Amino acid sequence: MTALRVPELSGLRGMPFLDEGFQWRRLLSMAAAARLWVARERGMPGTATPADAGRWLEPGTAAQLYDAAPPVPALPLPPGDLERVREVLAGLRERFPWWEPLTLLPVEFMLMDPEIGSMSASSRDWPQRVLLDTRTFATAEELREHVLHELAHQWLYFIEDIWPLEGPQPGRVTLPSGTPNRRPAEVLGAAHVAAVLIRLYATEPGTGERRERLAGYGRGCIALAGEAAADLTNDGRAIAQRLKEEF
Repeated sequence: MTALRVPELSGLRGMPFLDEGFQWRRLLSMAAAARLWVARERGMPGTATPADAGRWLEPGTAAQLYDAAPPVPALPLPPGDLERVREVLAGLRERFPWWEPLTLLPVEFMLMDPEIGSMSASSRDWPQRVLLDTRTFATAEELREHVLHELAHQWLYFIEDIWPLEGPQPGRVTLPSGTPNRRPAEVLGAAHVAAVLIRLYATEPGTGERRERLAGYGRGCIALAGEAAADLTNDGRAIAQRLKEEF
């Protein structure tokens, strides 16, 4: 089968949640095409018709295509908690209308089980699934931050699925938070989250100290990415350079 043709990363015109001109439709179209290509490689049925296109962007379909990872360590989210997540997403859309399509990405929010120490988690191994710890629901502000944090990761995973951000055997680093054994692409993901959260808090009074901490964390991540530049692809280095502008 002919290899999938991939255009330049610059065609996305920026980063999700940071650049209003970000070409989210283009990215999702490419993701759907890539998943169709994987399905055909594996002998699975499916077409590229408009009626079938949405299927390739569903969490369930993604799980069928990328089923080599261990099962997701999670349970269904209780209805009341799921409603709180929906309220958070609606609030983000109200605050940042241009974020609306980014918050409508098909994502399955789940309850972390067992608890792993983190208050929220996601992984490229579990496409479009976000795990939330019970502590995440302590306050509306806490929930909002973690939902946005994980949504930022989900969009970067889509980018990474099309444009690899690191080489085949990258080294491992420790994040400024002390989290060890992270790949260079995960360092970029951490910097992206910090930049997105700064945008969230930029217009909220009393959050200056929080923004400063996030900026310091982001600068630390960018420094790590610079040290690991040899392990990043050209696209990974381009994203690092774009994120550096945020700090």
